[in-house]
Amino acid sequence: MKTHARLSFQGVKTNSVFNRRNLVTIANMARPYADEIPTWPTKEEEGRAFDGLVNRIVEARAIGKPVIWSMGAHVIKNGMSRYVIEMVRHGILTHVSGNGATSIHDFELAYLGETSEDVAASIEDGSFGMWEETGKYMNEAVQYGLKRGWGYGESLYRYLERNPQRFPHYGDCVFVQCQLAGVPYTCHISIGTDIIHQHPIVNFEALGATSGKDFDTMCNSIAGLADGGVFLNFGSAISGPEIFLKALSLCRNKGLPMKDITAANFDIVPVWADMAPCEHQSEYYYRPRRNMIDRLQRLGGEGLLFHGLHDRTIPQLFKRVLQRKRELGADFVPPGKPLPLHRNERLLYPVSSRPNRLQASEIMKLDELPESSWSGADGPAFRECLSALEQARQEKRPILFNLGGNVIGSGMNLALISLIRRGYMTHLALNGAAAFQDYELASFGHTEEDDSDSLQRGRLGMWKEPGERMHDCLKRGYAQGLGYGESLMKDMEDRSERYPYKEYSLLHACLEQGIPCTVHITLGTDAIQQHPDVDYGIQGGASGRDFRIYAHTVSGLDGGAFLNFGSTVTGPEVFLKALSISRNLGHTVSRIMTANFDIVRLGDYHAKVGYEDWDYYYRPRKNIIHRPTSLGGKGYHFEGLHGKTIPALGRMLSP
Repeated sequence: MKTHARLSFQGVKTNSVFNRRNLVTIANMARPYADEIPTWPTKEEEGRAFDGLVNRIVEARAIGKPVIWSMGAHVIKNGMSRYVIEMVRHGILTHVSGNGATSIHDFELAYLGETSEDVAASIEDGSFGMWEETGKYMNEAVQYGLKRGWGYGESLYRYLERNPQRFPHYGDCVFVQCQLAGVPYTCHISIGTDIIHQHPIVNFEALGATSGKDFDTMCNSIAGLADGGVFLNFGSAISGPEIFLKALSLCRNKGLPMKDITAANFDIVPVWADMAPCEHQSEYYYRPRRNMIDRLQRLGGEGLLFHGLHDRTIPQLFKRVLQRKRELGADFVPPGKPLPLHRNERLLYPVSSRPNRLQASEIMKLDELPESSWSGADGPAFRECLSALEQARQEKRPILFNLGGNVIGSGMNLALISLIRRGYMTHLALNGAAAFQDYELASFGHTEEDDSDSLQRGRLGMWKEPGERMHDCLKRGYAQGLGYGESLMKDMEDRSERYPYKEYSLLHACLEQGIPCTVHITLGTDAIQQHPDVDYGIQGGASGRDFRIYAHTVSGLDGGAFLNFGSTVTGPEVFLKALSISRNLGHTVSRIMTANFDIVRLGDYHAKVGYEDWDYYYRPRKNIIHRPTSLGGKGYHFEGLHGKTIPALGRMLSP
């Protein structure tokens, strides 16, 4: 098998964060007992639902049931840290969690008193994310914590505890105040998406192992919801809802009822709880709606969607909960310790007993697919995109494709394999779900679990053979110095008899053509991370090696193309970080054609949007269409189902 070059980060030039202009400071953070709280909600129906949520929170805490908080980074960036801290101190919250970016902004505020760089200005010269103190301190914290068996969140706190002189603003640090109050704080990271992953001392195995331990901690906290409680999610569109779902699955697998749970999502994405979208609408794939409403209802729980900016919703939640607590004269009781979810007690089921939504026999070749009526195929923008791809192939420039998990489920593998064999794809990047589904397809001839009742039965993701085989591949490959995708492809080469359906596999097609296939994972969101054989250190370390391979491809992307299909966070974030590394190391990466393919409706994606617009936070808009092309090239967004856009690409590109 051909192995692929990795970009060394040793030459990365870092700058002192103390010389950086920041958009968020301690001075403009919200003050819970001094600021006037904006009116919210304004709609009567939403107000009644919010009243009900407040009552459930107070009732849950009064009888010792958990209230678990999940958040994205904009909660910190919007200056809401002190509200979260006060909710912890008042006993409202029993567990706080965030993604990697959340912990970075929280950490920077603790030592710098400021955070949030101007990305648009720094991406062009390769200084984006290259901050010495942030990268050094946080990587040191995680690596030290790994040696002592700590999780990611605890590792950060212990670092501050050992170096208090560096952190004059620890009073406003959420993870510090959680630990001081005895409340777990967990970090759930995606490999390659955080600025500290660009630092020369980064250790991806340590990142994976500590964040994986935090996932186990989160699962134990969610087990405390066995007979009721509340899960709150603020601004985390994917990792928060997915980790919640995987934890629910592990709890049901243990036989816990997981009934009477209330889950509430707060964001400005225009999706509503009372709508029932079909699979052809983007709202169907909005994870908070699917995981916190549709799936939770099957367990007898209730999901709620609230709409508003964090600087309105969070203060109102804090105010109203305390007000209701006083009205009832309630005392909040510390939650009891739930039964731990031991790995060796997990029940696994044969994959042959699983109903599936996609069979290999249903996947058609490009010339067998019915003619589609995708309107975008006739537009000048799509023809410009095709022309750029043909020119890149002719000039032997890199063409990098990134796929989310729903692409595999769309049945387009053979159409994509056609593009690989014709030279229109020179590097394939997958998220963890896409890699898992492709691997299942090659091994068993089916994938896409039909989960209509598997969560209730405690079977969601709990399949014996896929987990055993995939973890075995990763363990063997990692010991040989291989990355995630390399390990899977090497096993396909060495033990080809285990893959009777390999002709349908993108991984195998990349192996045949000698091109890289890299896998970029989030800890706690993939089905194989529920399997008892999981080694989080290998998960993180192998995906980190893939990130270096990916960065090497991006370093030569000048004159090439980047296409993203259905990945709304991981794909755009990994691409932006790799681009910054490449430019920082002196590689000229200016003339890029970028294209995002999804069913999300953006309208005029060149129009200016602001903080109150939901599409301001849509990562492909910023990280694919605009920022990478500011020095040259052009970015596009194409709206359509993968089953229509991918065949259009395949048919309209020259042979």
